[in-house]
Amino acid sequence: MMHYARATRYHSVKRVFWRAASVASILGTVLATALATALALPGSAWSQADGAADQELLYRACLNQARADPENAYRAALDWHQAGGGLPARHCAAVALLGLNAYDEAASRLETLAGEVPDARLDLRLGLMAQAAQGWMMSGRAARAEQLLSRVISVQPNDPQILADRAVARLSLRDYWGAVDDLDRSIQMAPRDVELLLYRASAYRYLGVPDLARDDVERALAVNPIAPAAWLERGILEQMAGDDTAARRSWIRVLDLAPESSTADAARARIEALDVTR
Repeated sequence: MMHYARATRYHSVKRVFWRAASVASILGTVLATALATALALPGSAWSQADGAADQELLYRACLNQARADPENAYRAALDWHQAGGGLPARHCAAVALLGLNAYDEAASRLETLAGEVPDARLDLRLGLMAQAAQGWMMSGRAARAEQLLSRVISVQPNDPQILADRAVARLSLRDYWGAVDDLDRSIQMAPRDVELLLYRASAYRYLGVPDLARDDVERALAVNPIAPAAWLERGILEQMAGDDTAARRSWIRVLDLAPESSTADAARARIEALDVTR
């Protein structure tokens, strides 16, 4: 999860927080989770036929192809399903749809799959629900994502990344205090997670509490002094405090650290805006 990192913040809201990373990075997280799910599946989940190990290898290959070549992976998953691939084939097809930017369809399929998982595999059901929520976020349906993640958290309350995912959904819905509540819990469990600290810093900034935002940015930089997103956020807070010179220095630091990133694009846009107002 996230992965400062996890977003071009999932939808079209033009805020720096959501531009802190790319949709490609979100997809990478989804695919990594998908592969972990694949490895967790017991042989009985593939089919009743012999050769479960071969089925597992096919699943791995399909998910790897979904990352690199989603169009052909989708076709392969459909062929596999027709040949009796069952839930793993359908899951791979849904993941491939994420790679094809068909987020609504992918999320819908993942949610359907979650509903079909037996009660004995609650962990798999929750994992699919969390993936579906990521698809809904990428499609811009933050409210649906928040609902699904709340269901996951009601059963699995102590996963810092799932809590962070819901925080991002709540930020999209402008429920900033709700986001802070989730991030407080996440950070208690993962106090050195830079991305979580920066999410909370952004939430505090939106709430108009810059002192707390600055505290989280400084904590993030103490953990990772070369985190571009931390320098971006620091510059925003410096500008809010009226120190354009310091803000420019922080944003130039972003350009030095990650010149080709979406974080750098955000810093560059802010530097250009400073130049226009001079």
